[in-house]
Amino acid sequence: MLQRFPIESKGRRKKLQEVGYVTTICFTCFLVRCIMMCFNAFDKGADLDVLNHPILNLIYYLVSLMNGCF
Repeated sequence: MLQRFPIESKGRRKKLQEVGYVTTICFTCFLVRCIMMCFNAFDKGADLDVLNHPILNLIYYLVSLMNGCF
């Protein structure tokens, strides 16, 4: 999509800024999730088992990850 805009155009700059915001949000969500998983690995009291089934947990975290990125 950025190929349609001239090099120094306002639309191109705005689109790059939007991509940067989305990338930052996704990275932050992923980092928080990684930290939570580390706490879960070392602290038995921190339970991230939301739905009491591995496949349902996978679906839950995938949906929450997708909602965080979009």
